[in-house]
Amino acid sequence: MEISPKRLVAGLFLIFALGVMFAIVNGQYTENYGQSLPVIVYGVSFVSIVLGSIIVLMFQWKISAIQMQRVLKVLPKDERTIVSILFDNNNRIEQNYLVVLSGMNKVRISRVLKKLEERQVVEKKKIGNTNMVILDV
Repeated sequence: MEISPKRLVAGLFLIFALGVMFAIVNGQYTENYGQSLPVIVYGVSFVSIVLGSIIVLMFQWKISAIQMQRVLKVLPKDERTIVSILFDNNNRIEQNYLVVLSGMNKVRISRVLKKLEERQVVEKKKIGNTNMVILDV
């Protein structure tokens, strides 16, 4: 799963905002009590951020899998087979392995991939005697 640049920037901004908030709270705490925040507060906050991130990623992967199942239902059988194999292999596979895993012949795979490529569902990149087929959805 790739993280979009917008989400990455938003995440970094939120972490920066959290740091600013900690600085403000630390300043207030120091003014009122004459000492800085205990280190345990920073530790608990860090652990909370890490656990929250893991939970978000787990749900995102689950949502992606559910969305992919919905997409697969509307595709013709041959296209569904290829997209399903790509999804199961981290969204990329060499075309010759795709022939083996799908049970289709080379010509049929090429024709189905051409249709999928025209609709911008997959992308083919030449590597040696075969192509790397990449799911582009």
